[in-house]
Amino acid sequence: MKLIATRNYPLSVGLALGLLFLFIAIWGPSLAPHDPLQAFSDVLFIGDKTYIPTRTPLPPFALEQFFLGTDNAGRDLYSRLLWAVRPTLILTMIIVTVRMAVGLLLGLLAGWYVGRLSERFVDILIGVSLAVPVLLFALAAISFIGDKTLPTFILALTVTGWANTAVFVKNNTRTIMQAAYIEGARAIGVKPLGILRRHILPQLWPVLPSLIAFELGTVMLLIAELGFLGMFIGDAYILMGESANSAGTVAVGITSGTPELAQMLSDFWSKMIRAPWEIVIVGLTVFFQIFTFNLLGEGWRRHMDITRPRRFSLRHRRQREPDL
Repeated sequence: MKLIATRNYPLSVGLALGLLFLFIAIWGPSLAPHDPLQAFSDVLFIGDKTYIPTRTPLPPFALEQFFLGTDNAGRDLYSRLLWAVRPTLILTMIIVTVRMAVGLLLGLLAGWYVGRLSERFVDILIGVSLAVPVLLFALAAISFIGDKTLPTFILALTVTGWANTAVFVKNNTRTIMQAAYIEGARAIGVKPLGILRRHILPQLWPVLPSLIAFELGTVMLLIAELGFLGMFIGDAYILMGESANSAGTVAVGITSGTPELAQMLSDFWSKMIRAPWEIVIVGLTVFFQIFTFNLLGEGWRRHMDITRPRRFSLRHRRQREPDL
């Protein structure tokens, strides 16, 4: 018997990157060399150039004190980045948890009560949800409510974001219900809740981690897009700078207080002019987090694929080979 040795590289790389970002989320703030809210106004001399971070942002690698440079308000970008990973990850996980809970509940309801009024009602909700672009709905909802708080973002990103999960759970529930052991359980008088708990849910749990990982990537991308469009949790204030044509100051951009990745992507064009490295560095951080979630989702899908060849140790291989 010939066995093919395969490695699940997406899962291995995804776990490594995931642990790295989890480490940053937990201990990042304690590793930050500076206060993420402190704006530096001291005069810095680098070669023949003079920098005042609050007036002229410092580029990366120009000074050891500011490893990644400063942002458009003169704050240490490296410290802000270490602080920003945690709130973004927490927000993403909360939204995904609510999405998965709603999708799982409605999907089970539609999959179990086939042909009934409850299934038709859920199908209508799924159709409406899939027809509405999540990003546009989130923008409209946040703008209408006008309160950029955590509950507002959870509501805006979950009202229409649960539909894909519900469709997946509904289709799988219908497939499982066609099995002979489901009919046997009904025949011996097992109640619907007992069938769901003992027979249907146990077959859905192994697939849900892959779905959750993909949802984490999707939600983080949506949060980053909202931040790029100026929608993020917390308040923003106008950043003033010296005017090139007069002795006064003018508005040169928008900035925010407590760092969060979506906040740091806001006011894109102003930052591209004053501190383009901030957009690049924060954008790469978001990209690698989404990349990590996609790797975890694909890796777990491969891990659960029973048709995929597995790796066997030499001892296991010898035990399986028949004696001649």
